[in-house]
Amino acid sequence: MLSKQLTKIVQNLEKKKFREKYNLFKIEGEKLVGELLRSSFKIHSVLAFPEWIERNRQTLSHVNVMEIRQREMAEISNFQSLPEVIALAEIPEYDREDTEIRQTLSLVLNGIQDPGNLGTILRVADWFGIRHVFCDTDCAGVFNPKCVQASMGAIFRVKSYYTDLISLIRNTKNEDFPVFGTFLDGENIYESKLSNRGFIVMGNEGKGISEEIRQWTDRKLTIPSFARNECSTESLNVGVATGIILSEFKRRP
Repeated sequence: MLSKQLTKIVQNLEKKKFREKYNLFKIEGEKLVGELLRSSFKIHSVLAFPEWIERNRQTLSHVNVMEIRQREMAEISNFQSLPEVIALAEIPEYDREDTEIRQTLSLVLNGIQDPGNLGTILRVADWFGIRHVFCDTDCAGVFNPKCVQASMGAIFRVKSYYTDLISLIRNTKNEDFPVFGTFLDGENIYESKLSNRGFIVMGNEGKGISEEIRQWTDRKLTIPSFARNECSTESLNVGVATGIILSEFKRRP
């Protein structure tokens, strides 16, 4: 049975201030909880229907498991169709591995405000083998439930950091580690010389990359439109754009 106190905590994890207060985030559904159980994240508790517990008993030997009823699940779930399981996990803190970062490509996110877009970007990053994503404080929260869901488990594999982007770029970039930015007036990415290391900056859904960060970019890239209709779409969703850009970087030898 779920206590009133724990019910309130789970409900409050929708809000950033309570995720920070308890250092916890919520994971819903069998697939994502399965990803959590296979990860190195510290699990606070698993709240599940008896049938799910019975099916997964072998993987739960070192986990705090609570059996709950449908009414209790309805009080804490965001899903229209109730999941069989919800888990709470501790929010990790990562030490920045500067040596590794200087040998790879990383994403830098400037003001991505929609948690669904952020989750999609993490999912795309995971697909293309990007292991580090740097966010500014204007970005949505990585452990927002909508971002967690949209990431489809990528949050367990892609390390995310909230930091001052100008300081990060200034202290990391050099002639062997360029900073690429995505702009409407940039050079055609399909005709540009790319790199297997550096930062790729993606900007806010409406405003794009800020002028301050623009000044620190070495290469300005754009994805050209192939539409022949003047009334075609003006721009791409930032998650879609990230996928196209990473695909182009990764397909080059």
